[in-house]
Amino acid sequence: MGKRIKHILLGFLIGSILTVLGAELYVRFFTNYDLFSNFDLIRKAGLLGRIVAIGSLLNLGIFTFFINRREDYKARGCIFAVIIITLITQLL
Repeated sequence: MGKRIKHILLGFLIGSILTVLGAELYVRFFTNYDLFSNFDLIRKAGLLGRIVAIGSLLNLGIFTFFINRREDYKARGCIFAVIIITLITQLL
């Protein structure tokens, strides 16, 4: 596998993990819910998209970090993670 593909996949993995972590931190600190145990309740209330969008804010920091270090393929993977998570959230 090429070096570019590895960097894109690494950026995708980091972006995905940070989105889930950011969503979990937001839900734990600012609501009375738990993201994983109250997932169906959050989804039925129509709050899942908003929570994932707020959770994606952590990706801004890592994206900026990757761009400043000239690791463009990892930054692409991070953006790709946001796009895929957004599409999955819209389908749920």
